[in-house]
Amino acid sequence: MDELKDRAEALGGGELESPLFQDFPDEAAAETPAPVAREAAEERAAEEGPPSPAEDAAAERERRGRMKWYVLHANTGHENKVKRNIEMAVKSNHMERHFGEVLVATQEVTEMKNGKRATVKRKFFPSYVLIEMEMTKETFHFINSIPGVVRFIGGTELRPEPIEQDEVDRILGRMSKAPEAKATLEIPYEVGDSVQVIDGPFTDWIGVINEINHDKGKLKVMISIFGSETPVELDFLQVKAI
Repeated sequence: MDELKDRAEALGGGELESPLFQDFPDEAAAETPAPVAREAAEERAAEEGPPSPAEDAAAERERRGRMKWYVLHANTGHENKVKRNIEMAVKSNHMERHFGEVLVATQEVTEMKNGKRATVKRKFFPSYVLIEMEMTKETFHFINSIPGVVRFIGGTELRPEPIEQDEVDRILGRMSKAPEAKATLEIPYEVGDSVQVIDGPFTDWIGVINEINHDKGKLKVMISIFGSETPVELDFLQVKAI
């Protein structure tokens, strides 16, 4: 925090006086109700009773409407830890009204593990964390103080810019896209291609593709075993072209 303050002063003034922050709402100045006003508000809330579901929904829409999506550079390999750090810090400091979702962008991919196909989640934006937040002086410094956060991406060092909503929608759509179980697999091989086995009991053996089953993602490969051409059924992820 002191380092950011020194940088702001070097650019021409203290952090709160810097022209780069002129458009940021001043949370501290805006939210310091007098004890009497606060007590009166609490009394009115008690008399009016709990808000209706419709009022709750409207309040939530208004809260989320003040927020935009930003990108954070996080320590490589610690994206999920940074996500948890942010969520815990927001909750423990009672700042939920300023923050929405915190995301590490992942996508389900199919790979081979121990001779079997497995679906795993893999980060497609390594070193980055997406955060939905209301940008103020307070929230800017708050996020930068969280362990593992390197800096905001986009804009300037003291004036980060949000990413476009269509880019957010594209990322969220990519994350939520479920693989279709019956979709035809794209197998980058043809009958007659020579391949090397890279997984399973026939690892390092070389053979020729004799048959392709696109629906199941399987190949029938002719491998010479003890001088005899033997058909071996393999997953297409178990071989590589040579």
